[in-house]
Amino acid sequence: MDQERVFVIGDIHGCFKTLEQLLFNKIQVTKQDTLYFLGDYIDRGPSSKEVIDLLLDLKNKDFKINCLIGNHEKLLLDSIDDDEKFNIWLYNGAAATLRSFLITKASELSEYYISFFKNLQYYYILDGFIIVHGGLNFDIDNPLEDTSSMIWMRNDYIIPSAIGNKKIIVGHTPLPIDKISQSLLTNKIMLDGGCVYKGKYIGLGNLVALELNSMQLFVMPNIDF
Repeated sequence: MDQERVFVIGDIHGCFKTLEQLLFNKIQVTKQDTLYFLGDYIDRGPSSKEVIDLLLDLKNKDFKINCLIGNHEKLLLDSIDDDEKFNIWLYNGAAATLRSFLITKASELSEYYISFFKNLQYYYILDGFIIVHGGLNFDIDNPLEDTSSMIWMRNDYIIPSAIGNKKIIVGHTPLPIDKISQSLLTNKIMLDGGCVYKGKYIGLGNLVALELNSMQLFVMPNIDF
């Protein structure tokens, strides 16, 4: 029997067609695979609802899907009953998500979707890795207690001994593929290929997956626009 594959997938930001191609064409996902998504499924890109629907559909079909919370999902949740935070979310690309869901504010989302967002995890611990959206705060005794840093931090400062000599795997900070490849050799593996920034910044515009047993990168260029 083939070794189980374990994938970690970077920031999607509403790029549904690209995600679909990555999963079903590039990596050809099966129910034997385990997938970890690094968060930021929504905002900026055109198809946030379709992205969430696909993740939920895979879960409902018993694919092994594990989803982290990103800063954009946290912005959505915080805005549900807070007008000031709603404006912060709007500033960070919420308009595309609202259009995709055909709503004008987060509180109009059905409980089906709100439950998905509320149940997202801040981190996952694997044998050799900690998977988190942004980073960890190593200025405190237990880096796993600071959930805000997990979704917002961009610091490269890492103390492996504070986390059982594991590497961390993150999204959040968009990078070109050569920089992502270089990060595989460090204690902080970075997998945000800036999919939604196609045409805006040189070297970005890719959705990235890393298979942890082989350490093989799979790269799907943005086909959403």
